[in-house]
Amino acid sequence: MISCNKNSGNFQIVPVDVKTLPISRTENVTSLISDSGITRYRLKTKVWEVYNHPEDYSYFPEKIYMEQFDSLLQVKGTIEADTAYYYNRKGLYRLIGNVVVKNLEGTTFETSELFYNENAPSNSREAIYTDKFTKVTRANGDYQYGRMGFKSDVYLKDPRLYSVGGEMSINELQSDSVR
Repeated sequence: MISCNKNSGNFQIVPVDVKTLPISRTENVTSLISDSGITRYRLKTKVWEVYNHPEDYSYFPEKIYMEQFDSLLQVKGTIEADTAYYYNRKGLYRLIGNVVVKNLEGTTFETSELFYNENAPSNSREAIYTDKFTKVTRANGDYQYGRMGFKSDVYLKDPRLYSVGGEMSINELQSDSVR
């Protein structure tokens, strides 16, 4: 690569390893992703870079937001993070920094790093996982946390938290037979 210093007018050769450059860079992206002709996801990001060395992957350095749709295009869940990688051959997403995931039931998962393996069976607890501290807040406000992360199926319906703690509200039993 050649660079010019506008003050001196001199040209300077700047070494660049083309293997480290993205093969494409797109800014202010909104993309619909389909499977078998059915729209499944909407992806929004400020920057999307695609690399092919040493392996094929996409890099989202400045925020990523995704929505997952059901067959009627109703939002089933959302994911957002500060940074993300998608490894094409592995079918693996790595989300980093302020990761927030919401499922259909209104449960929110918050963590600093999360993996989503799109090749795992949908009912497998290997589909979504992390070993980082995770806070899980239910729609009613109850929350739990996993100090050592969690594993879940793709629907996040029954996550398995590790090293658990939290708070839950307990409704008083009101009955004539109990005093």
